Amino acid sequence: MTMFKSTGAASTNRLIVVCEANSDVGFGHFFRCLHLVDALRTIYGISSFWVGNFDASLSELLSDRGYFKVDAVDIDGAIAQTLSLSARAVLCDTYKMTEEHTKKLHQQFKVCVIDDFGNTSQSSVDTIINFTVAANRYKYTAKQQLLGPRYFLCNNALDRVRKIHLSQAEKAREISNVLIAIGGHDRLSIGPHIADILSLNKQYDVTLLGAYSSLTNIKRYQHIIRTQDMASLYEKANLVVSGGGLIKYESAYCGIPNIVVAQTPEQYAETLAFQNANLCYAVGSAATAVRSISLANEVEEKDRSAFNWSSQELIETADKALKQRKHLVQASCTHFEDNATARTAAAIFDEHYAQE
Repeated sequence: MTMFKSTGAASTNRLIVVCEANSDVGFGHFFRCLHLVDALRTIYGISSFWVGNFDASLSELLSDRGYFKVDAVDIDGAIAQTLSLSARAVLCDTYKMTEEHTKKLHQQFKVCVIDDFGNTSQSSVDTIINFTVAANRYKYTAKQQLLGPRYFLCNNALDRVRKIHLSQAEKAREISNVLIAIGGHDRLSIGPHIADILSLNKQYDVTLLGAYSSLTNIKRYQHIIRTQDMASLYEKANLVVSGGGLIKYESAYCGIPNIVVAQTPEQYAETLAFQNANLCYAVGSAATAVRSISLANEVEEKDRSAFNWSSQELIETADKALKQRKHLVQASCTHFEDNATARTAAAIFDEHYAQE
């Protein structure tokens, strides 16, 4: 077991992050933790250790940022490693966390948990962060409850992008820049199919983000394997197509119309709440349904996975999203607040670090 024990003032100004980011769970948990940790370090000087199972590219990113990382194969190993460290608080973002785990952590740390679906109601959690639009419907017992999109966690570079897009609500464009970003792991490989469909329309300038091993009709659109500068992509985009995770929140925060192609039943249910708040447009029905894509014979049909939406539905939704952008901008101003990540960092610091 790796030991990083330390005592004194250093450990009282430290945070331990327990999460995971790999092909099984995607990268959303990692990045929302990263945005919060970056804000805590920049604004308040809080240092951090990261504990968990991380994709190699994200381990490299942590190293580049100057963060220490401890590898753990599973959640039990992560808890054991965390208990070997010294810090004031621990930030947990994983669906595998149980009440037994949080009780163990609470004996040694202040426990902060990022949750999505109301799965964390344990009394041993000191702070709960749930920035989803449905957060208030859950019965949490944590002392500090940071609920709703006003506590959204994003890269602070998006604060500038938000100001730009919100100030251009009425601006019309002949060519719409479409960003297809399904997420850190496109488990159904739907990104290229969506790019094929939308790139048939000459009014769309399409960019596909993601590591895809084989692509068709690549000359029709730009393909970016990975980037550490999402803010630049959002600044250029007039429409985003995402997979139902963190990207739909980032798009709405920036005032960019967003189409969601949810890949799990849980994502779809949460996306409906997001859509009801006028913050996105969902395509398809429950993620367990099956309906195969038709490209109207303009692209050669090949054997492919079945999806629960059609090309016609996607095209019609894209057109609707662009025409009704004003509604999205109004909803973004209603549900989100400027500098959301700094707001959340301030609440964490005031509750767990400023008070002795």
